[in-house]
Amino acid sequence: MATSKAETKIMKLEKRHIEALAKAESWIFHSDLCPHLELKELLNNKMTPQERERFRYLFIKIYGLNRGGLTKSFIKKYFDIMFDGSIYKDSGQPDYSRILNTLYKFKRKQGDRSLQFSFVSKLVAIHQQSSPLYDTHVLAFFGVKAPAATIDKKIRINWYIDFLDHVRNSYIEWEKDKRLRLLISKIKARDSRLEQFDTVRLMDFLVWNVGNKKLLNK
Repeated sequence: MATSKAETKIMKLEKRHIEALAKAESWIFHSDLCPHLELKELLNNKMTPQERERFRYLFIKIYGLNRGGLTKSFIKKYFDIMFDGSIYKDSGQPDYSRILNTLYKFKRKQGDRSLQFSFVSKLVAIHQQSSPLYDTHVLAFFGVKAPAATIDKKIRINWYIDFLDHVRNSYIEWEKDKRLRLLISKIKARDSRLEQFDTVRLMDFLVWNVGNKKLLNK
């Protein structure tokens, strides 16, 4: 397992990464982005009950929150946290540890508990665009393996927070590469509302497509 110190380093892009990201950009269509734009617009409003239901429906559909054995109680608490916006520490930074531990209390349908790293990253990211998403595609792109579920929970949470810092810092640094800036500009050109999206969120779209379409050569 990588140490915290190692995780804070910037991942260096290789030619194969650039090529995969370029291919991924060509797979992003305006229709793929529309649900994300709608989610952002809904959350920025004072949502009516109907709009909250629309938000829940879209979010669950996009991110598959109804999979993985998650219970109705878990999902209710998940959206309670999302809608009340109680995701930050006093410092203004996302309180990943508190959210993970809160949701860990809810057993899955299988009867066990799990740290929902992926879904918690999405909960935070919907409020703070500079916070990256976490999933198997991100791990694969960065060539990293998550610590085993048998490892102490606190150690796994600390690893997760360090890894997200590593991803975010890498995305921000990569924007300095003119090849990446061009790809990001192409995505923004699909809809003027994307001009308001953080580089981190646009990189999320690219990296997800790299993994989903299996574009990264070893």
